[in-house]
Amino acid sequence: MKKIASVVLVMVMAAAMAACSDSKKVESTKSTGGETTTTASTDGEAGPTDAESDQAEGTVEVSMDISDNFVFKYKETEIRLGDKPDAVMAALGDAKNTLDVPSCAHDGTDHVYTYDNIVVTVYSPADGSGDYISDVRVISDLVATPEGLEIGMDIMRAREIYGEADKTTDKQWFYKRGTSEMIVTVQNDKVVEIEYMIP
Repeated sequence: MKKIASVVLVMVMAAAMAACSDSKKVESTKSTGGETTTTASTDGEAGPTDAESDQAEGTVEVSMDISDNFVFKYKETEIRLGDKPDAVMAALGDAKNTLDVPSCAHDGTDHVYTYDNIVVTVYSPADGSGDYISDVRVISDLVATPEGLEIGMDIMRAREIYGEADKTTDKQWFYKRGTSEMIVTVQNDKVVEIEYMIP
């Protein structure tokens, strides 16, 4: 059994590394009291130092205010996207399973915590500038969003709850709130997955 678990873990990590190869890299993320400043660069480019950031051309700095971000509530614990993880993870307690993988979206590590009904991802920047909650995925129909959306719900009812999405594809609806978004995946006129994330 342990051999099977080890093989599965190696395969997941290999897939994660492969998926990350073409992704955009984020060189630094600084969190201070509800705001995160991110300096971004693409693969193959060296990110500027703090001293160079003020003068460097082409540097993109994003101030991330999390006050309007989505908040998911699980067993009386509020999980705000972009928030510092310590208090939230302590309140959630021990996860059933944990996994550390290289982040596909940023330059750092994703710490993935699986609970009975949700999966929470905490992102750790490579420069150690401050962890934050980057993703919450609902994996069970036993929990619902604070507004009442749940897996298995009819899409007409889902639209009544959240209204028209900011963006849609054939299978997904994207709702934006602050610097976060909620992705609702639909199939056969039913909600099949709910995920909150910071893109």
